[in-house]
Amino acid sequence: MKRYIALPCAAALAMTLLFSAAARAADLSVGASTWYSWWRFEEGNRTDKFDPALLYGPVLALGFAERWSLSSIFLYGRFNMDNENDKSEKIDRYDSDTALNYSINRYIKVFAGPKFMGYDIKGSFSHMAIGPALGIGLTLPLSDSLFVLWNASGALLFGKHKDGGDDGEKSAYKEPGLNTNLSLAWYLESMSTTVSLGFRYQLFGTYYDREGFGDMTHQFYGITLSAVYAFAL
Repeated sequence: MKRYIALPCAAALAMTLLFSAAARAADLSVGASTWYSWWRFEEGNRTDKFDPALLYGPVLALGFAERWSLSSIFLYGRFNMDNENDKSEKIDRYDSDTALNYSINRYIKVFAGPKFMGYDIKGSFSHMAIGPALGIGLTLPLSDSLFVLWNASGALLFGKHKDGGDDGEKSAYKEPGLNTNLSLAWYLESMSTTVSLGFRYQLFGTYYDREGFGDMTHQFYGITLSAVYAFAL
C-alpha cells in the first residue's frame, strides 16, 4: 500500500510538492512551477504596483529514508516598470528556495535551507540577496488523492544593491521576510503526477546599510500552479 508524502519547498514556498513514496530507497520528483504574481512596493511616501507577471521554472525533489527529503525550486519572471520619463522598462525577478525537509508525522513537516531572491534591470541596477529560511508545512488529506497543503516560513537575506555600471553606487542590505502558500493538490496515480493549484503571499523589507538608499517594503502575491512527476531511483 502506498503512502503520499507532501514535500514543502523552502521559505514558504511557492510550491508544495506531493509525491508517492512506497518502501523504496529513494524517489525523485521533477516538474514545473508557475506563479502569476503581483508586485507592490513602498519606499517612504511612494507606493508602486507593477502589473502582474508570470514567474516560471523547474522543481526538483529527492525523497530518501522514511522521513527526509531535499527539494529545490527556481522561478524567473519579467515585470514591466514605468520610469520617471513614463517609459516602460523590463525588470527581471528571481526567486529560489532549497530545503531539507523532515516529516514529523503524516500531517506536519519542518524545513530549512537557503533562499535566493533578487531583481535587476540590465545596465541600470542589480539587487541580489541570499540567506537562511526556516518553516513548517501542514497536510490535510481530503481523500486518497486530494490534499490541502499549507506552508509558512521566515527568512533573513543578506545582499548587495548596485546601481549602474562599474562606477555605480553600491550598498549592502538586509531583507527579513515571510512567505506563505495555501494550495489544493491532486495526485494522479495512473500518471505518478501531482497537480497543485494555490495562492502564495510573500512580504519582505529591504534595509540598506548606507545613507542615500531608501528602505523599502515589497509584497508579492498571486496564483500558483505546478505539475510534478515522481519515479523511483
